Amino acid sequence: MNILLLGFPVLKHAFLECGHDVRTCTTDQTGDLWIPEFPVPAEQVIQALPCGWKPDLVLLMDESTEPMFLGLERLDIPLAWYTIDAHLHLDWHKAYTAVFDYVFVAQKDYVPEYAYDASRQVVQWLPLFCNPEKDRYAPLTKIYDLSFVGYLNPRWKPERSRLLEAIQERIPIHLTTGEYVSVFNRSKVVLNESAANDVNFRVFEALACGSFLLTEKVGNGFEELFQDRTHLAMYERENVDQIVELANFYASHDSEREAIAREGRARVLASHTTTHRAQTIVHTIRHADSQALVRQRQARLPDIYRQLDRVYDHAGKVYELVGSQYANSFLKSRDYFRTAAAYRNARVHVVQKLSEERSFARSNGP
Repeated sequence: MNILLLGFPVLKHAFLECGHDVRTCTTDQTGDLWIPEFPVPAEQVIQALPCGWKPDLVLLMDESTEPMFLGLERLDIPLAWYTIDAHLHLDWHKAYTAVFDYVFVAQKDYVPEYAYDASRQVVQWLPLFCNPEKDRYAPLTKIYDLSFVGYLNPRWKPERSRLLEAIQERIPIHLTTGEYVSVFNRSKVVLNESAANDVNFRVFEALACGSFLLTEKVGNGFEELFQDRTHLAMYERENVDQIVELANFYASHDSEREAIAREGRARVLASHTTTHRAQTIVHTIRHADSQALVRQRQARLPDIYRQLDRVYDHAGKVYELVGSQYANSFLKSRDYFRTAAAYRNARVHVVQKLSEERSFARSNGP
């Protein structure tokens, strides 16, 4: 299968290992295709592909940003979307999901929200994963009893900041951002806190590193994936007393901690890697009538255009707002306002297409 992977390219090597031919187009411009500016029309991406190479599947990976590829709905190629941050962007994701034939939803509780049109879409739960090429165990000395690696800005993550500050008042905790593999491998206990009841990447990354994970109890199918005190340990949300108790216990009980960490790592590597996710996506595509789904999508373009009108209106306003906040930085404000203009133009285009579809329907009506 020829797969055009748009955005976050983490599944590229897994698809290649499974025998598929993959081309990537990334928004950081490190992909196989060079695109100078985003958002970009999907037709421009297709034209940039090697001569004679046509994708059997276009897979968009959610990057927690507004749509960077415009006009996907018009392609005569099966379209799939792996949506990761439903808990953050559901307000416009619910409209944008109309574009796709296949929708893979990382957070189980949100699957019904993404079933825009069950008559022409395949929508299913597909949890997040680890990347074994990066998330690896290393026999390093444990120098931290407890650590947390993640975004620490109190302005954007006030609940997280309050939780970590309360823990710090009771026990030592190593806090950092960015590179996590060495920190996890040097920690007796790795703490996880979710943004919004989500099963996040940190769960899979920490377990794959062979770390003992102390994570909050959440929904989204978590207990179908892992069991408390078997693969990891769980605490009730914002329960500092419980966090301190569990962290102290497992930091001082090596055999119990290491046994659970081994089971957690084995579980992730057996079921929750990039390869497992790539295999599931391909299996789903091959066991559905993709061409029928594409035909149904194209027959319902007017409805999709109505949804995209809302999506592009939202995206334009977001970038205009951000651009106005950089009034003292010409280059930054210019880039944000350029992107806002691109969304406004995209909105004009879909409104025009919708008008054309309505005119065509009237002229061919009974």
